[in-house]
Amino acid sequence: MRPTSNLLLILALALVFLGCPARAPETPSADTAAVIAPVSPEEAQRWAEETLRGLTLERKIGQMICEQMRGEYRPDDDPQLVRWLSLVKDYGLGGFVLYGGTPHDTARLLNRLQKEAAVPLLISSDFEGGPGQQFKGASEFPGNMALSAIDSEDLAYQVGRAGAREGRAIGVHLTYSPVVDVLTRPDNPVLGVRSFGGDIDRLGRLAGAYIKGYQENGMLATAKHYPGRGDVELIPGTEFTINNKPPDKIEAEDFAAFRKAFEAGVAFVMSEHIAIPSLAGGSDLPASVEKALAKDWLRDKLGFQGILTTDDMWYKKVTDRFGPVKACVMAVQAGHDAVLKPADVVATIQGLVAAVRNGEIPEAQIDASVRKILAAKARLGLHRNRFVDESRIASVVGNREHTDLVQKVGDLSLTLLVNKGVFPMDASKLGKVVHLIIQKRDADPVPALVAAKITEGFPEASTVILRPTSSDAHYDAALARAKAADTVLISIFNPKTVYVDNGPLRKKDLEFVRAVAAAKPKSTVILSYGNPFLAEGLKDAPSFLVGYGEGGFYGNAVVYADSLVKMIKGALTPKGKLPVFVSKDFPAGSGLTY
Repeated sequence: MRPTSNLLLILALALVFLGCPARAPETPSADTAAVIAPVSPEEAQRWAEETLRGLTLERKIGQMICEQMRGEYRPDDDPQLVRWLSLVKDYGLGGFVLYGGTPHDTARLLNRLQKEAAVPLLISSDFEGGPGQQFKGASEFPGNMALSAIDSEDLAYQVGRAGAREGRAIGVHLTYSPVVDVLTRPDNPVLGVRSFGGDIDRLGRLAGAYIKGYQENGMLATAKHYPGRGDVELIPGTEFTINNKPPDKIEAEDFAAFRKAFEAGVAFVMSEHIAIPSLAGGSDLPASVEKALAKDWLRDKLGFQGILTTDDMWYKKVTDRFGPVKACVMAVQAGHDAVLKPADVVATIQGLVAAVRNGEIPEAQIDASVRKILAAKARLGLHRNRFVDESRIASVVGNREHTDLVQKVGDLSLTLLVNKGVFPMDASKLGKVVHLIIQKRDADPVPALVAAKITEGFPEASTVILRPTSSDAHYDAALARAKAADTVLISIFNPKTVYVDNGPLRKKDLEFVRAVAAAKPKSTVILSYGNPFLAEGLKDAPSFLVGYGEGGFYGNAVVYADSLVKMIKGALTPKGKLPVFVSKDFPAGSGLTY
């Protein structure tokens, strides 16, 4: 890359951190918990160039690799910790992606690893649902669809800002979010509440605000999953997905959504293992290894000049089809700057070194990628201070301001789609309350947490849980209890089955809910946690609400139990609007109030 191009890149990265404080603190400030240094483009470029010149080919390539780790306590002789330290010290690993742990254990572990790194580590994590998606005690937000149900750019910015403050307090610099896949099909089996929905203008505004919330408060954000998961299907006989739409439709939908993220200045893009033959000369190679998608379209036509990372490269479908090392070589040849979670880090570094020395990959391309990665580290101020102050974590992570924001998102997004005289309710006349839980997965931990919230709100309520393994007799007993109650609350936990369906209710569960509704036509309240597409099958119910969190990696679900309790008690009036098309009875924009 020519010096002029380097400066343009650094200037672009500089825009990520507008509004930085006047002086770089040695430790995080109490209000931002982030080390946000006012690094000039010239200083960042100079450090990146000087650092690059001091790296061997092996260590340049090491900077391009991101390995996974857990943020848990590890003793000095823990084999996994010993391995991580070796990757850092012996191979010059560029960074880690974090999963799980507590804020303090994670920060302590990261400080330990940073101390051993010759070049500061870039620490990433998936904060789709906020830091609480990964770290116990941190703030966990509902899915992106909740933000669309509210349609407030200010609130989307606040969610990003809160995530950045907590992330930097722990030692995380990059989030692999937001999802900017536009949901164009109601039966999409991979997105659900992870998507902002089907309105590209709204998606662009909210994703842009979210990105700025992160990037103006000390972290970098990632637009994913390029080239777009909104309208994909499985390639028969494989686990790979394909988008068969014509080029004009892809540009008008999928790529238009990514352009919105580029306009907001997003620092990273994550590719996905998705093929688009119509844009790649008929090739069914996924974007993770297809140059026509990763470079020709993304760089040359869409104009993204930031950092392109792969999604996970250890997936069995990837290693079986291409080989664990060859897949990563192909990814870099296609134009990726960073390789996420290869099956074998050391073998991948060695394989990429061999590819450069054999002339399969120009070393100038490696230099250009590493230069961008180093520049990003400099813009984060990591060349000045890579450590976090553990004593400040408790004042930032999961603090009252952020937990109130979580609840605000839940309250404002709760969407009432069916109401046949049930709401508003008189809390003094609820009488005997029975809470029925229908869960798709036996081991789902979220329903029990929701049950506890409902019991906290209505101490006299009794709860019955119906699982896939529940007997017919158990269903019959639950129906009898519902008939004997005055008020029935039904909580449904029925998320999508990835790559299979969008989460339709089992026939047995659908018939059960309809039977309860028929028995209690004036006092049945149904809330679907994370699946708005159930509305069509339950349109004749007395009432039906949706919250936009599935739990786990797909957004805070439990927060909606608190919102429902407030709604029943008259402390909350629903305001959310459905962000996606479900059916002709429930088009995008549906949402009742009173």
